[in-house]
Amino acid sequence: MAFNNNKIRSIEKIFNVDRQTCEKILKHQAKYLKLQPAKLLNSYYAVVKREVAEYAKEQARKKKLYTKNPLIAKYKDEIRELYEIEGWGYLKISRALKINHNADISKSAIENFVKQNELVKGGKNG
Repeated sequence: MAFNNNKIRSIEKIFNVDRQTCEKILKHQAKYLKLQPAKLLNSYYAVVKREVAEYAKEQARKKKLYTKNPLIAKYKDEIRELYEIEGWGYLKISRALKINHNADISKSAIENFVKQNELVKGGKNG
């Protein structure tokens, strides 16, 4: 079975294995799933490549968050998650940080952090 060279090289890099091992993995997996190995390669290429790119993008976004406030810097990932994913407001985030971490961060400090980093509200309330 001949594989597409560009796709197989890409999958080799993602799995960090050599070509023979990669082909062997694809053939065994295809046999188990009762598929053609080339179709499985196309599936891996489409799905895994996209997920790796999204993960890298998310990691870059996390590193990008900037603030001078040391307390906000300590909890920036939690603030981002509560605002973007959960859809919480500034006051609710401030209260949650007070309850969970005993950190006194004002509503306006969180608001400034969110606006400065151009976070987009999501979740149920967004």
